[in-house]
Amino acid sequence: MSGNTERFEHLVETDKQRRFSRDFLATWENCEFWDRADIGRMRQAPGVFRVEEEDVLCYNRALGETHPLYVDPEYARRYAPNGTVLVHPVFTTTIGFWFSQPGIQGSWIRTPGARNPFQKVEIERPINVGDRLTMMQENSERFWRRGQAYITTHAIIYDQNDHRKAELWGTLILPPSRDDVRRFGDLS
Repeated sequence: MSGNTERFEHLVETDKQRRFSRDFLATWENCEFWDRADIGRMRQAPGVFRVEEEDVLCYNRALGETHPLYVDPEYARRYAPNGTVLVHPVFTTTIGFWFSQPGIQGSWIRTPGARNPFQKVEIERPINVGDRLTMMQENSERFWRRGQAYITTHAIIYDQNDHRKAELWGTLILPPSRDDVRRFGDLS
């Protein structure tokens, strides 16, 4: 595991987090690369993300949330509109990374050397503890700007009732090819 990954080990609390590979240097060769990414084809991401209370609590604490609706399950059971801790809107980022595993479309977001210049998230319905989420995604755009390789993914998150929960567009600057990623991380 790389040193950067070890710095965050104290934030790993759940089984789901333990099973998620956070060491992107270990899986970089299985990622989709900028110069080969399939553009414009919406696909179902594999798997279902079940939103567990422990996932939400851990995430909210890592963000530094202090409001009891976000970090105190007993308080939330009494006062929250749905009777559970509230899911922070930025939790959609975690969901996007979980669905973008190595070897599938969109896995380029795990590329070593990637930088995030902008993203847009539209929450259509709140995500709740107990939701079973699926995601459709496409690489929607690949372009050069100021001598850098950019790629954008467009994703839609649905719940178990097929309601749209969120729509996301994330753009990253990436090393443009497998060889560039290898050189970036000295991964020979």
